Amino acid sequence: MYCHCEYMSTIKDERLQIRVGPADKALLERAAAASHLNVSAFVVQAAASRAEEVLAGRSSIRLSGEAATAFTEALERPAEVNERLSSALGRKRKFSWLD
Repeated sequence: MYCHCEYMSTIKDERLQIRVGPADKALLERAAAASHLNVSAFVVQAAASRAEEVLAGRSSIRLSGEAATAFTEALERPAEVNERLSSALGRKRKFSWLD
């Protein structure tokens, strides 16, 4: 019998419950069986894959050619510290970074 060890060897302490309609449940059961997985493993695998796709799309920024040029030029110019910024940097912070 086929064993998908990646999902069976992991200790799972968290629970996720969902409600689905009969047609969706039947679809998931058929797809899980075709993948040689139980429904839980199939749903976790599919949801995790989709979650990675969604988050990968958020980690990149698409710029037009003009915007990319402006961004590159801004990065290459040295920053100018004016009096207002200098004053702000010298004030005591109201927060602290957590490391």
